[in-house]
Amino acid sequence: MPTSSASRAGARRPAQGVTNARRSVEDDRRRRMWQYLTAMGIRTVSFPVAVWAFTTQRYVLAWIAVFLAVVIPAFAVMIANAVDQRRGPASAPQAPTRGLGTGPSQDSPPQDGPRGGAVISGTVVSDRHTPRGPDAS
Repeated sequence: MPTSSASRAGARRPAQGVTNARRSVEDDRRRRMWQYLTAMGIRTVSFPVAVWAFTTQRYVLAWIAVFLAVVIPAFAVMIANAVDQRRGPASAPQAPTRGLGTGPSQDSPPQDGPRGGAVISGTVVSDRHTPRGPDAS
């Protein structure tokens, strides 16, 4: 498998291969649409076949056609909604290389604010909360 050049961190990761590249979004949508239309076409044909089979007393064929007409829509919708979610090796989850630290050590000096900056105290003044209009003083 070909490898890519070194990344910023210095680690090498595999390059995207042509054989494991994802299908384009447009191709995936077109494939799902044709599968859905094919399934719904079979369902549409199943209704007249079921009517014909019942009128000619071919009950086994009639019940098979009714079963197809009832069950196929659920599978057709699942097929239509099954978006290609494959991930290439570059975006595959990786095990962490190091754990979290134990937190700040007892030797480190305390920090002033929640992000290490100085804490500013005072009153917030905003013109949004002041009354406006003819009766405002």
